Amino acid sequence: MSTTQPTTQLVEEIGSAAKRPRLSPEPSNSIFQTAGPGTAGITTAGSAKPTSAMIHATLNQGMAHLYSGNRSTAPTTPMRSNEGLSGGQPPSVVNLTSAERLAKQLHDIEMKKVEEVRQKRVEEEQMYRNIRIKTEELRLRMEEEEKHAYKANKELYALYNDLQGIARDLDIPVEYPEIVVIGMQSDGKSSFVEGLLGFQFNIVESSEPQLYSLSISSITDIGTRRPLILQMINNPDRDQPRCRFRKENPSVHEEPFEDSDTPVHRLVDEICRRTNEKAGSAGDRVSDVPIILRVEFANCANLTIYDTPGFRLGGDERLKNEIKDMVHKLILPKHRIIVCLEQSTVEWANSVSRPMARQIDPDFSRTILVNTKFDNRVKELRNKESANKYLGGENLPQGVQPFFISMPLRRDLEASRFRDGIRDASLDDYSKLMEVNFDEGRFLPHLGLFRVKQHLEKALNERFQQNLSPTLRTLEDICKRTAEELEQVTQELQQNDIQVLKRKAETYVNGFVSVIDSLLGGSIVGEPDRNGETLLEEKLSSTVADWPDFDIDFDIQNSKLKIYGGAQYARLLNEFEYVAHSREFPKTSPSEVASAMGTTKMHAAPVLEMAAANLVQMKAKNVFLPLIDVLLQRCSYVMKRLFSIAIEVLKNDPDRKQVGILSVYERFVNELRNTYNGFIEATEADCRARLKADFVMFTRVADWDILSSQGGQDPEEYDYLEATADDTKKRVCSIMERKANANPSRLTTDEDGYRRVAISSAKMFAGIRFFFAKYVRNKMNAFFLDPMLSDVSVSVVNHFHKLEDSKYEDMFLEGVTELKELKDRLERQLLLCTQQRDRFKEVYYRMKGDHGQQRSLQLSR
Repeated sequence: MSTTQPTTQLVEEIGSAAKRPRLSPEPSNSIFQTAGPGTAGITTAGSAKPTSAMIHATLNQGMAHLYSGNRSTAPTTPMRSNEGLSGGQPPSVVNLTSAERLAKQLHDIEMKKVEEVRQKRVEEEQMYRNIRIKTEELRLRMEEEEKHAYKANKELYALYNDLQGIARDLDIPVEYPEIVVIGMQSDGKSSFVEGLLGFQFNIVESSEPQLYSLSISSITDIGTRRPLILQMINNPDRDQPRCRFRKENPSVHEEPFEDSDTPVHRLVDEICRRTNEKAGSAGDRVSDVPIILRVEFANCANLTIYDTPGFRLGGDERLKNEIKDMVHKLILPKHRIIVCLEQSTVEWANSVSRPMARQIDPDFSRTILVNTKFDNRVKELRNKESANKYLGGENLPQGVQPFFISMPLRRDLEASRFRDGIRDASLDDYSKLMEVNFDEGRFLPHLGLFRVKQHLEKALNERFQQNLSPTLRTLEDICKRTAEELEQVTQELQQNDIQVLKRKAETYVNGFVSVIDSLLGGSIVGEPDRNGETLLEEKLSSTVADWPDFDIDFDIQNSKLKIYGGAQYARLLNEFEYVAHSREFPKTSPSEVASAMGTTKMHAAPVLEMAAANLVQMKAKNVFLPLIDVLLQRCSYVMKRLFSIAIEVLKNDPDRKQVGILSVYERFVNELRNTYNGFIEATEADCRARLKADFVMFTRVADWDILSSQGGQDPEEYDYLEATADDTKKRVCSIMERKANANPSRLTTDEDGYRRVAISSAKMFAGIRFFFAKYVRNKMNAFFLDPMLSDVSVSVVNHFHKLEDSKYEDMFLEGVTELKELKDRLERQLLLCTQQRDRFKEVYYRMKGDHGQQRSLQLSR
């Protein structure tokens, strides 16, 4: 009941009835006019006098009507007919004191309800008024901050942008801060990058090009099978974007960027063309050679980012895996900041991109989480608790908070309206969160694209300044090494006698095998911090398939250390042992058991045990033989990667300068590589044949007592048939920690025949597993490591000793052309690096001086 009219009318009617001795003959509006439910006997129009029953019935009817919308406050019992009447008065005399009091109570209750509704409306209006005020204040603050957002040191950005291009062109190892954006195809990565650029270019079905008519989404889906480096430069004088591509192979004396700008509506075509040149036009391959696009615009951020292809859940498997591998390699270097995009509508547990980032950066120390399409999620946050819980994230390290952004839905906005649309989207999210009273102080700094841009620019600028000195030292070293190498090449061109080169080659080969021996035996001559690999890096770089059906996280020795050579080989064997011991007996059906039992002649062993032996032979073969292939391929990778490390050691060894120069002869180096790799491949093939032959013999002529006891390695109550992952992990850790055999014990079997065979097979399988891990390790040491330590030197040296002079002429005399090309390349590299070093030196000392002056002023105060 929303008005006071019925209650007021009720009070007035009761008052009038109490004052009149008789009712009006024609009470057209009287509440006593009509009898309703429960009012039998009430006098209708023309009756002589209202009775007590009439009044009470009418009041009860009015109360029922009044409380029909609020049953919680309604009286539980109707008013009795004699309630409120004077004890000695006749029924015809009505005392309406109680009725009036009740009517007043009803009126007060109704007025209280009306007041509560009014007060709530006032509070809501005040809340929305405050939200509008705060939203407008935030809008003005954002506009003001945007005006000053691009005042960062643009000279630093220009320096590092140029260095980025030079490093790509010359393929020189310079580490400088970079941003890599990763995400699934549907995570809004395209819109995010457009927001940083400050303008849209979405595809429209039109026969004529339109301004901002091409989409980064089309680049992501079609073009970026190469990384796209976007060098964004905020230029207030540029009302329209100026887009220029860096030349693919610029010469030393020419401008590195294209002479003409690329119109926005031609960007996609140009990116696709450049991609097809490197990755092919079939669309099923990728190239890790980046495309560099420089954009100057008034509305863009001061950022340099790698835009990577979106991860795919379906489609071509090879393309999907190549994209994943390429992105992994891009985010591996620790000087790169990872921007990990996720859809806000996808629950944290179902995220795809975050686990990939966590795999590389477990504590998110260099990862920025950005949740896109927040406008679709914010509507589901109904109260303060749910909002704060969601905005705080889940399963994140201490101090890590995600950002939340929404983008305009329209795809045809011109630049200024696009900028306003981004701001409006952020303000809409802010308003909705204000309605549920979210923790503004904690979460507002992480709301909206503008905050992400601020955070990225600040982080990048800080890292630029921190890296000025290290980058300057790196450039100094590159200039020094380049000058030395150029001098060596020049001298080599002046003395090109074949016999001298032949003697140098023999000395070089002896030095090479000596370095290989040192790297395997244990030495830091190869700079492990730079050339070593963690276990994760090894797996990603080797491109060898993962261990089949292995997903238990064990503490592999030295897994997080960057190692090579013998240490890396030992780690691989340790990993293999964990994998081998983690194999459980495969599921076995009753049909398999029954078939294995068959019908045989009498043997010394029971029929059930013979059936178990038959089962375990097949099961063990299917489980363990694939492990041998993975182990050998990984081992070959570990050995082969020593080649480039050894060549680098020889090249940079000051005591071997006279022979180290031979590394510039591409044909000679290729001959050495092929010889070395050929020896490894032959060793791998021989070791594989021996391991598999021994495995087949080992399982065929199985000793029941030895295998079934397996040295007491497993717990007595171990469930061989239904072991959980935790059970397996505990068992394997126990074996690896103990590394000793226990006393054997005879099998006890279940009464059920099928189960007896299955358990017997599983225990024999466990025995095979135990000895398999041990004998494979021994065989690998005997037939892979030992040849690498003792035979590779003889094989490689003999190969070059037997080469005819004509072969040396092919390798060296025809390498003169290569030397001349190398000389030109080194001259260009020295010139560019010297120029870049001088620029960095100037900025470094100027900034150092400015900082010193500021420090002096602070101290003087």
